Amino acid sequence: MSLYPDAADQAYMTRRIIDCCLREDIRGLVSQGRIAQLPEALSQHLAHEPGGHWLRIAHLGGEELWLPVVRAYPLQEWACTGDAWVVVAPHMTGVQRGYPLWLGHLSQGLDEESLELFAAYVQEADCATTHRTLCQQAYQLHAPGLDDVTALKDWSQRLLKIDQLASYLDHPFYPTARAKSGFDGEALARYAPEFAPRFELNWLAVPKQALTLTSPQPPHWPGFEDVGLVATLHHSHALIPVHPLTWGELEQFALPEGTLKAPRTAMLVEPTLSVRTVVCSAQPQWHIKLPLLVTTLGARNLRLIKPSTLYDGHWFETTLLALAGRDPALASRYLHVDEQHGGHAAQSRHLAYIVRRYPAGLESATLVPVAALASPLADGRLFLEQLVERFYASSLQHWLDDYLDLLLQVHLRLWLQYGIALEANQQNAVLIFEPGQPMRLLMKDNDAARLWPQRFAAACPDLAELPAALLDERIRVDSSQPLAEMFCTITLQLNIVAIVQAIAAAGLATQASLYGTLRERLTGCLQQLEAEGINCDDARRWLLDSPRLPVKYLLSAGSLFSKAHSGASDINKFYGYSAANFLLGEVPCSAV
Repeated sequence: MSLYPDAADQAYMTRRIIDCCLREDIRGLVSQGRIAQLPEALSQHLAHEPGGHWLRIAHLGGEELWLPVVRAYPLQEWACTGDAWVVVAPHMTGVQRGYPLWLGHLSQGLDEESLELFAAYVQEADCATTHRTLCQQAYQLHAPGLDDVTALKDWSQRLLKIDQLASYLDHPFYPTARAKSGFDGEALARYAPEFAPRFELNWLAVPKQALTLTSPQPPHWPGFEDVGLVATLHHSHALIPVHPLTWGELEQFALPEGTLKAPRTAMLVEPTLSVRTVVCSAQPQWHIKLPLLVTTLGARNLRLIKPSTLYDGHWFETTLLALAGRDPALASRYLHVDEQHGGHAAQSRHLAYIVRRYPAGLESATLVPVAALASPLADGRLFLEQLVERFYASSLQHWLDDYLDLLLQVHLRLWLQYGIALEANQQNAVLIFEPGQPMRLLMKDNDAARLWPQRFAAACPDLAELPAALLDERIRVDSSQPLAEMFCTITLQLNIVAIVQAIAAAGLATQASLYGTLRERLTGCLQQLEAEGINCDDARRWLLDSPRLPVKYLLSAGSLFSKAHSGASDINKFYGYSAANFLLGEVPCSAV
């Protein structure tokens, strides 16, 4: 495999970054820029359509930038047409292209901390471009073997291969999500799902007094002799798994006194879509989430495991199951993975793990993370088309109606009735397809949800004391706004809009018909909830009365600016109200 990024991948990454900057109005690009016609004197520099739109940017410094743009829909008004722009400077006029120069313009005049963040982001973009090139090569190698994964006999193999399919598709909104900063090319091939590797885990023997386990360890855990240690250690120690990439970095951390590094590896595993969660090859109903010294979705987003997430994730598991037990509308629509077991040593984020056990009875089920729906098959179709053909008699409309009803019924009900908004992103929102059965959700990994205790207590007075057990203070909120923002940016935009846009881009349906269906199903869902006596005023106010919707600002808070500059209290939940509300009217004719 080539380690040099492809020129087309560099252009692709530049365009994604520019579009994200426009969406988030970085440095006032849209609000302070001006849509204008390109002056005749500049028209010779960059090929363009006569009468096309140009964004004139003249407020960043001494240069004047002319960026060719087109009208966009639905989360931003303008999008770039390529990776190049015209620059007019005192001593030169010409064409520039590439994200280093683009980000250089945007960083002009900023403070030292912001300049360091911009420089780090250029490195992240370099990593993303290189990793995209490598993963595209892996796709060419593996795609022919993934053309009919729904026909595989074993449910766990279907899920693993569908995760692999999903890994080849970029994040819909965060431009450099392809970057796994901390993985070189060799590590990518050995541990990333795009390459379908298998490897064994390393193990630490930790003194029991320094280790907290939330429940007994799984029955398939290796014994001390299996990892090259004496069997008598079971009296004083317990084994915890460590990812091989983290194993090589343990020397930089203080291990609890008496901890022993096992000389042998054990337990064959394979990476899932999340990379740091692995499936046990011989016991595929068991998945293990492990800390990785890797950053994704931003240079400050290190993929370790905060010990509190063991408890908060299990809290939401038990609460969601309790709600399903008393609310038939929820009981028929989701299952939940068992996440009661985990462990951590001395509150260390790098010495922790979470175990997930998938429920029994999935033999005939095909589990599909939303992230895989728009993945490309070798024949050029979306994977969604294969699913619709197999489970919906090729009726895309029937599937779309069911899909929208499922997501809206579950997440609107949780928000409006129980005061809960789940951060069930494309990776964690898993669809259950079964022949002859309604589509359902498989819930997991809900440790970063939002809960309004007042509404929860009103709906479930007997459970009113439970929210006090949540450890992360950011989970509890005091109004409906954080719930609305999470619903809009996760359920509505990541899991619905991104899929709708992919369907439209593939030419399977028009934007107008797709958004018409969305508005129809949303309105119908709210009417049904109101008929049950559920107050839907919050949803109507945020979704149907507001002229603008929140957009998660990923670069503004997570990558390019400090919290002091952005004002973000949580870099993963920072929003700007810059999206015209696509739930209110018809798709603009000029939208692309």
